[in-house]
Amino acid sequence: MRKKGAQGMAAALLAVTLLAGCSSNNNGNNANGAAEGNAAATPAANASAEPSNAGTDTGSTESWKQDTSPFKFSQYFYGNWASAYLWKDQYAMKLATEKTGVTIDRKLATGNDDDYLNTMIASGDLPDTIMLDWNNPAVTKLINNGMVYSMDELMDKYAPEFKTMLDPDMVKYHSVDGKLWYLPNLFETADRLTSGVPITPIRPWFFRDDIYKAIGSPELKTTDDLMNALKLAKEKYPDVSPVGVENFDVAKNGFAGSLSMNFLISSFAPNLLEERIKDDTQIVEYPMRNKGFIDSFRYMNQLYRAGLFDSQLLIYKQEQYEEKLYGAQYAAASQYMTNMYTQYNPKIESTLGADQKYTIIGGLQANGQDPRYAASRLMGWQGFFITKNAKNPERIIRFAEYAWSDEGQLDARYGKEGETYDMVDGLPKFKQEIMDLKLKDNNAYNAQYGFDDSTLLMRAGKLWDDASARDFQEQQPEQFAGAKLLEKYNFDSYSLGMDNIEPDGSSPEGVINGKVKDLWNKTIPKLILSETDADFDNAYNDFISQMNKVGAEKAEKVMYQRHLEDMKKKGVQ
Repeated sequence: MRKKGAQGMAAALLAVTLLAGCSSNNNGNNANGAAEGNAAATPAANASAEPSNAGTDTGSTESWKQDTSPFKFSQYFYGNWASAYLWKDQYAMKLATEKTGVTIDRKLATGNDDDYLNTMIASGDLPDTIMLDWNNPAVTKLINNGMVYSMDELMDKYAPEFKTMLDPDMVKYHSVDGKLWYLPNLFETADRLTSGVPITPIRPWFFRDDIYKAIGSPELKTTDDLMNALKLAKEKYPDVSPVGVENFDVAKNGFAGSLSMNFLISSFAPNLLEERIKDDTQIVEYPMRNKGFIDSFRYMNQLYRAGLFDSQLLIYKQEQYEEKLYGAQYAAASQYMTNMYTQYNPKIESTLGADQKYTIIGGLQANGQDPRYAASRLMGWQGFFITKNAKNPERIIRFAEYAWSDEGQLDARYGKEGETYDMVDGLPKFKQEIMDLKLKDNNAYNAQYGFDDSTLLMRAGKLWDDASARDFQEQQPEQFAGAKLLEKYNFDSYSLGMDNIEPDGSSPEGVINGKVKDLWNKTIPKLILSETDADFDNAYNDFISQMNKVGAEKAEKVMYQRHLEDMKKKGVQ
C-alpha cells in the first residue's frame, strides 16, 4: 500500500499490494493494491515469495564488482508521499553504497505526480532512472517514444549473467513487444498464497476495544451486526465518530473510490470479479453495473442516514483522517493491518492507554453470503526504468544486478550478519533491539535503518520469505492472528485474468474510461449522502445513463480483450 498504506501500496501491495490494493492492479496505485501495502509495511515489507533463483548467485561473474568506485545516478519516484524512500543517511542505503560505490539521488514530485511526470516526458528532461507503476499509462509513452532502454539490451552488453537470475514467468508477463523494458519491484511467484506472511488483500475494519466492551461485545458476524453495534456506540459515546474511512478518489483508489470500501464490497459482492466477465457478449463490465457492488454503497448511505457516517469524511485529507485515528476518535475505523498494529495502536497505547486500541473485525456476511477476498499474488508494483538520458547506463544495470542478487536482497532487507542480524536455524533474524524498534516506532526504524526502502528492486526469495513468516508469528502474534482470521476468506484470483485490464489512457477507449471515472467520482458523494432510497436510485440511474452515453461499452470491450491477453501471458488460456 505503501508506506503507501501509510498513505499507500496497497498495497498492494500488494497492497499490500498492495495494493491491496486494489486492489489496485488496475489503478496503478496500490501495490496492491492489490495487496495490502503499507508504509512501514509497504508492499516491500509484505513482499516475499518463492525465490526464482535463491542460492544461485553468479559468484565471480557478478558484473557489479567490476567497478565499485563512487557513482551517483538520479531517480524519480512516482509517489510524492514516499519521503521514507529518499536516500539520506539510513543504514541500508549506506551499506549499498559501501559495497557498490553507488548512491541514488532519489527525488519526488513537487505537487501532483502525474503533472510532474508528464512535464518531464513532454520536455524530455528525464532523470537517469524512473520508478513508476508498471501499469501506469505513461509507461507506453516512455517505451513508444524511445525514451528508455530495454533491459535486454543493457544486460546483453554489460551484465549477461543478470538474465540468468530472472524468473522466466516474470519476464514473460512483463515483456512488451518481446522486450523487457523495466524490472518490476515485488513480483511474486506462484506459491506466494501458501507461503510466508499471510496475505490480507483488503484493508480491514477495526473496532475500538473499550467501546466494544462498553456496548456488551456483541457478535459482529454480519453487516447488520456492525450497523447495530455502531448505533450502540453512538448512543454511549456521542462525542466519538462512529465510522472512520479514508477519502474517496476514484482516480487514485480505483472504482471502489476509497480503499476502505473494499472490505464492504467483498461482503456485498463476493463474486464480483467473475461476475464482471461476460464471455457471451465479450465485455468486462464496469463494477458499477454490479448489484452487490452498488449495495455496498447503499450500505454506506444507510450509515449516513442513521447518523453514523460523517459527511466530512468525503472531503477529509489523509492527514485529517490520520489525526483522528491517532486520537482514537472513531468507534470503528479502516486501516491497513500493519499500519494499525505498528503505527496507530502503539501511539494510541502510549498516549491514551491500551484500552483504546483497535481490534480487527472478522469477515462480515452480507445478504447471507460469506465474504471473499481476491488474493492474487502480486504481479509487481513499480517498474525500474533506465532512461536514454542516463549518463552511465552500464553502471546502472550492473547496480541493478547487485540489487537483484541474493546478496543485494539480504543487504536491503537485513543488513550485515552479526551487526544487524544473526542467522538462526538457517534464517536471518534481526537483533532484538532492531526488531523492537521496528514494531514500536516504525517511523524511527525506517529513518534509522531504511530496510526494504533502499534499492526498491525486491523480489521473491525463500530465505527471507520463511524468515519473515517466522518473525511475524513470533513477534506480532496479535496481528498474525488477525491475518489468519481473514485469510480463510481469500481466494486465488490469478487465473481470472483481471490484472491491468483498463484501456491505455492515450487510446480513444482510455479517454472514455477517464470520463467514466470522472462521472463515478462525482456520483459517489451523491449516493452516500442521499436522503431517501429514491434519491439514491435516481443518482445511480442517472450515472448509468451518462456512462452509457460517453461510450462505456467500448471501453468494456477493450477490457475484455485485455482480460484475454492477461490470461494468455499467465499461461492460463
